[in-house]
Amino acid sequence: MKKSLIALAVASAVSAPAFAATSNVDVYGVLNFAVASIDSDTGTEDRQLSLASQNSRIGFKGAEDLGGGLSAIWQIESTVFLDESGGPFATRNTFVGLKGGFGSVLLGRHDTPVKMLRGKVDNFGDTLADSRNLLGANAVSGSSSYDLRPNNTVVYISPNLSGLTLMAAYTADHGVSGASATFPSCVAGADCNDRDGYSVSADYANGPLMLGLGYERHNTLINATNDEIDRSIWRAVAGFNIADFKLGAVYERASGDAALASDDRNGWGLFANYALGNVVLKANYLTVGDYEGVNDSGAKQYTVGVDYNLSKRTTASLFYAQIKNDTNAGFDIGRAQGVSDSTTVANGADPSTFGLGLKHSF
Repeated sequence: MKKSLIALAVASAVSAPAFAATSNVDVYGVLNFAVASIDSDTGTEDRQLSLASQNSRIGFKGAEDLGGGLSAIWQIESTVFLDESGGPFATRNTFVGLKGGFGSVLLGRHDTPVKMLRGKVDNFGDTLADSRNLLGANAVSGSSSYDLRPNNTVVYISPNLSGLTLMAAYTADHGVSGASATFPSCVAGADCNDRDGYSVSADYANGPLMLGLGYERHNTLINATNDEIDRSIWRAVAGFNIADFKLGAVYERASGDAALASDDRNGWGLFANYALGNVVLKANYLTVGDYEGVNDSGAKQYTVGVDYNLSKRTTASLFYAQIKNDTNAGFDIGRAQGVSDSTTVANGADPSTFGLGLKHSF
């Protein structure tokens, strides 16, 4: 009897790791919370205190070795609202795919290559001072026009080619009803067969230098009479490290915005940070020009901040940001996260925020 029990225990111990390997699941996430004072600079509204869950998320991912250098890969990532109960499921990059010597092919929901380029240089990404408050944004609706995470997408990511990585994504038709964080929804009653889009990028990283270039195009509709827009954007980024000093820049040219179909806009930004031990000093400067044909429709954003790294995974931060809107622009703080103040910012207003944050990655 004792020998049988011992044999059973040994068999269980041997088989358990094999089972774990075939059902490999990693749990990861970011909890990023800020307490911020936001001033809309609109009417008689007072400065208000906001508790913002700045793109906090939790994810599950895994891989299975299929042999011959081929693996099946998958990921399910969801937004987490630290300041609210509940929350949607699988709202972020969620896909199934294959990975091998040819690169990776993903099917599902994923950030576009053009969006991912901007994230490589932004010092205040995933905060109320995110560069998406201006870059790629629509000053009329406040929504992001280009920094998207569309559904119904196939993505190709090349292997690293001596520092060069290529990426391409195609988003298929979305039918009559759209979804949040996707290309603009098709208009009910219109011909939706040509509702698609694509995004491509190339980035090169070698030592202290990083360069990237991307192009994205959307085919969409503006009303039920099938009037079409071919909306597009070019975006270029650059980064350079000098010891503990990092510099970054982005330039973009957007054409055919959904709200102002015939108009184009330029935007650019400069980013710098300097590490002093556990302390990192950061600053961003962003600007978007006028829509063609719409005078005084541009804006600027100034952001300064400091991070203190409590550990490799936990960081406390302090930041201040202000947007300076021209007379016919209404860009707002926090719109990139959907956490702007409760008041709609009036054209020409100068909203600002002062915040204290805590971020933990696992």
